Amino acid sequence: MVIKYFGKTCALMVMIFTLILISNTVGYGITISESVPGILVLCGIGLGGLTISKAMSRFIKLPSMMYVVVLAVLLSCPISPVQEQVITLTSNVQFMAPTAAMGAFIGISLGKEIKSFAKMGWKYIIITLFVIFGTFVFSAIIAQTVLKITGVI
Repeated sequence: MVIKYFGKTCALMVMIFTLILISNTVGYGITISESVPGILVLCGIGLGGLTISKAMSRFIKLPSMMYVVVLAVLLSCPISPVQEQVITLTSNVQFMAPTAAMGAFIGISLGKEIKSFAKMGWKYIIITLFVIFGTFVFSAIIAQTVLKITGVI
């Protein structure tokens, strides 16, 4: 079971790697040789976080994304011995390149579930649009406020 899970996760990472590489190269003009090391680091962090999540799911039920984010923060924080390498390598990967890959996967998953979503009724669609819009707007407001307070902008 663990080998099957690890195989599926690695296959997913290969797809994500490819999408990020294409997005980073075509969309931002960063060469493949500059992109590959950073994308490998990001995929390694993702694979590590997912593996930790799978191992910890026996004890604590938390979202996999939490483990990925915590691992990324630990590897890139100032007390980490690999902080400089992680930041240097991943700085060649544009933030929107992984976002484009993530959007593609979200679109695919929504496409599979659109019929069951439509069965819920038009009220749920309106509520969903308000939730998505509100999340986006309030995230932007919070980001703007924090960046102004800290003097970044």
